Amino acid sequence: MVDSELTIPAVDRASFPASRRISVLQETLTAHGFAAALISQPRSLYYYSGVALPAILWVPADAPPLLLTRRVHQLAERAVAAGIQTAPAPNLDAICRILRDHDLLPKPGALLGVELDVTPAELVERLRQAFPTLTVGNVAPFSLYQRAIKDPEEAETIERAAQLWPAAHAAVVETLRSGVSEFMVAAAVEYALRSAGSMGQVWFRRWDAALPGGGIVASGPCAWIVSGLAMTVTGVGMSPALPWGASRRTLTSGDLVVVDYGICVDGYHADIARTYCVGRPSAAQYDLWQRLLEIHHAVTASIRPGLPAGALYESALRIAQRAGVGAHFMGVAPDLGTYVGHGIGLELDEWPLAAAGQTTLLEAGMVLSIEPKLLVPGLGAVAIEDDFVVTGTGSRRLSPPDDELLCVG
Repeated sequence: MVDSELTIPAVDRASFPASRRISVLQETLTAHGFAAALISQPRSLYYYSGVALPAILWVPADAPPLLLTRRVHQLAERAVAAGIQTAPAPNLDAICRILRDHDLLPKPGALLGVELDVTPAELVERLRQAFPTLTVGNVAPFSLYQRAIKDPEEAETIERAAQLWPAAHAAVVETLRSGVSEFMVAAAVEYALRSAGSMGQVWFRRWDAALPGGGIVASGPCAWIVSGLAMTVTGVGMSPALPWGASRRTLTSGDLVVVDYGICVDGYHADIARTYCVGRPSAAQYDLWQRLLEIHHAVTASIRPGLPAGALYESALRIAQRAGVGAHFMGVAPDLGTYVGHGIGLELDEWPLAAAGQTTLLEAGMVLSIEPKLLVPGLGAVAIEDDFVVTGTGSRRLSPPDDELLCVG
């Protein structure tokens, strides 16, 4: 006999802010000429509806939203946030029929918003065929900007994720020593984080992004070889099929080791990195660490509303150049990254980007991960990454403070 009460983990339907978030989206749709938006990407679907099940959320600019589900209708009915109606729709033909029945199909010539940066091209083409009288436009810049400004509950969830970092640190201290491989340290960190409550999954916006185990352990030469996308200290991985992350390299005395992990709680990410040394660092390694701290402290102290996000990178680069490490900041010259941080939230890399040329103004509620790195072939790589929420006057740190070059083993 099937228990009719069996269900899945669900948000608090009454308190989840779906109505407010959808109202903001609807105001944006109206302001930019969209008749409706079709939300299908799971992170955005969760943000607006409280569920990440196989479904599509139809959001008219001037009518209540409708969640159209595939195969999971009964579960969705029990889990979706209050105020959102649901209907089973196994395919696009069913979606079109339901929208007509609910009088939700926009008039011919209207603009339909789709997150074109993440919606597969095949699905976009099928949508154009299913709605031949509509024009498909990109709504992603507007939904991403909305998601960039966190409400207090979102920031609190990110802080809860960040506060799991001590479990990762304890695992590093216990396992990191000469003769141990990078991937064994990574396995210990990942086990510790899962045991502490991390979901063990990190989400990216990019279609081609992946992070084995949710993070990176990179030591010695593996830390100054850059092989990953949109990253700086990448590690070299265990296979050419995924050439970043922890490798089989065995740690030796004097190695600098970067440990960089995304930690996910209730769908929201913290992003934290620390640098360890196997034994005692050389004078040159310690000096490199001090230069990194100078950059980190200056950049994080400058976070405030109204500051262009790109100014954080420009400030960091000036300090690095003045300290004589500009050729090693965020890479190895001439292949240097032109960023020092990014937003975090339902995805590990979100808006705003603290990168060259970025003019987005910081606003209260944005959550940033600041991650300066210095890479010197033959010496090592050092990294530190911390998370901050922008406040009305500055910022508040969410990750546990730790400015030490941590010597273990």
